[in-house]
Amino acid sequence: VIFHTRRILKDMLKQYQLMEECVAGQSVDEVEKVIKKIKKYRENPDLFVYDTEKAKRDKEALENKRREEGKRKAFEARMIRKAKREGKKDLEHYLRIGAEIPTVAIITTLKALGRDQQLERWKKDHSQHCMSFHLDPEGCKRDRACAFLHVSAKGATTFVESDEVAG
Repeated sequence: VIFHTRRILKDMLKQYQLMEECVAGQSVDEVEKVIKKIKKYRENPDLFVYDTEKAKRDKEALENKRREEGKRKAFEARMIRKAKREGKKDLEHYLRIGAEIPTVAIITTLKALGRDQQLERWKKDHSQHCMSFHLDPEGCKRDRACAFLHVSAKGATTFVESDEVAG
């Protein structure tokens, strides 16, 4: 819901400084409240007051997000340069190490272990993937800013009936 709302109402979300509030929405009701604010501001433009401090914070947050997201690309470029420097025929040699996507069974097994054992086994086969994304109950706190891969486990069902919206 958030993806499509953001895509369709992008200009208005920016105009009324509601993009972050929309993206932070945890439910359809919260996103609907943002849409109602837009409607209210469009019907009565005097209600909206442009907040220059918020605009400044949003700009800084966007710059920080771009910098953080660039970390993965920088890592990949370093690994390719290393492979070239060492004369590897496969330039993605280092990118393949630890790139194996964990399965649901592996995740279940790892969750039963202590943190040190989890880390030791994770580094062996899945070191490019975010361990927190798979093993921490809250998931990864860095979200898109994380330099590690966030890919659903093999065999995981990512479809959730309640996520679907009629229409």
